[in-house]
Amino acid sequence: MKTTLLSLLALCLASISVHPEDKGPLDRLKELYDEKVEGGKALSARSKEWIKGDIENMGDWEYKIVPFGEVAAAELEKKLNQLGSERWQCFWVEANGKSKTFYFKRTKLSYINKIPAADLLRLLRDSEE
Repeated sequence: MKTTLLSLLALCLASISVHPEDKGPLDRLKELYDEKVEGGKALSARSKEWIKGDIENMGDWEYKIVPFGEVAAAELEKKLNQLGSERWQCFWVEANGKSKTFYFKRTKLSYINKIPAADLLRLLRDSEE
């Protein structure tokens, strides 16, 4: 699936250029889309690597294991809220005496995954013309 998506994206983005120096990934992706729609330029090697890496992240998980000793409830709540704000989701807790080990997971970030399906289809259609 990832290989097919990578191939399709490579086809539709072949005539696009991204200038990633001082922009975040989402801004670069929007710029990439705008350049494709307006006529486009050649896609740089750096941009191809970024796109490939972003596609590789689609659907993948990363994990974190955090042991907590004897911690007050308020302190534990604060630490768990911090992890939650970083998109970590607790999926398992093990009690070891008075300490606990928390197991977290989150999906890896993929900005291409955030592009609406209609826009991706438009990019693919435009690339065939």
